[in-house]
Amino acid sequence: MIGVDQPSRHELMEAEKNFAHAVGSRTASTRFINYAAEGEWRWANDRTAFEDEMRQKKEKEDAVRKAAEERYKNRLSKLTWQQLLSEPVFERWSPSPPFPPEKFAAAAREKIRSTCHELQELGPKPRKADVRRILKDCVLWFNRADDEAGGVIETEEREDICAILEEMAFVAKQKSLVEEVDMWRDW
Repeated sequence: MIGVDQPSRHELMEAEKNFAHAVGSRTASTRFINYAAEGEWRWANDRTAFEDEMRQKKEKEDAVRKAAEERYKNRLSKLTWQQLLSEPVFERWSPSPPFPPEKFAAAAREKIRSTCHELQELGPKPRKADVRRILKDCVLWFNRADDEAGGVIETEEREDICAILEEMAFVAKQKSLVEEVDMWRDW
């Protein structure tokens, strides 16, 4: 309840939209104010196209989520250290440019392999704190290496690094650490 009156369903929906700073909300942080203003204008003047875009965006997000679920079902749930270590790492990072210099790529491959070995040495039921420490050290290494190389980690490299870190967390039986990676990385 707000004050002494029970808010209507519509009022609750509007409040949630505003508190979440959704596109079309009437309030937003300075970082998102342009999206809010555009969304509000489009809602009033171009609603059909706006709703179609929002539906398409939701469908795309659902497809990404479903693909992640399929990936887990078909790969991550069955992945082992032996399999992970036998596969080439960052294979598509050639040629340079457009990908990072070979020196960076070789060092990144070695860091991933050494991190896999460290995690594997923790045994079949590693403690979450130990896995976190090792994964965080790996991410911090990438932060430093990227800075030293002049910011060579871009979208494709970031996706590849995050994918292998996710796989390592899953094999270490600590999949909840995947979400923490974004808090540690600078790239």
